[in-house]
Amino acid sequence: MNKHLKLIITCFILVIATGCNKYITSEVTNDKGEVYYGAYNRRDFTHADVKVFQKGNSKVCDGSVYLNAPSRSITMKNDLVDAKMLLGCSDGTIINLDWQLRKGTFSDGSGEGVDQFNNVYKFKTISKKEYKKVREENKIKFINDKSDSYLKY
Repeated sequence: MNKHLKLIITCFILVIATGCNKYITSEVTNDKGEVYYGAYNRRDFTHADVKVFQKGNSKVCDGSVYLNAPSRSITMKNDLVDAKMLLGCSDGTIINLDWQLRKGTFSDGSGEGVDQFNNVYKFKTISKKEYKKVREENKIKFINDKSDSYLKY
């Protein structure tokens, strides 16, 4: 009986610690008018994996988000906290973003950053309904083996 109780508690903690996809979109402030869309999926209390596609192009970016404060801490769950997102893209672009994310849900945020060509990216979280309007037929699949990532550092 004790084994079963430990197994149930462990499964419950794993469900609490992980999250479902949060959807994001971005516009680039350059003369090309590029639009990106994608999602991030929380890995643990402070990290999430990210996958982003460029609309109308085959460019794909992946990387991670790092939240500067644990998302499940007891105090101030609704505060926005600083986060960093780093993306590597299939064309060699590296995007470095500063985010503000809602601490308790790891969502409701926005971020701004630049790539190595000084293009400015403005990302924001969106609802699943909005995401379905923007996305093309790309399926978001998060990779487990980081050696396949475009972001190799």
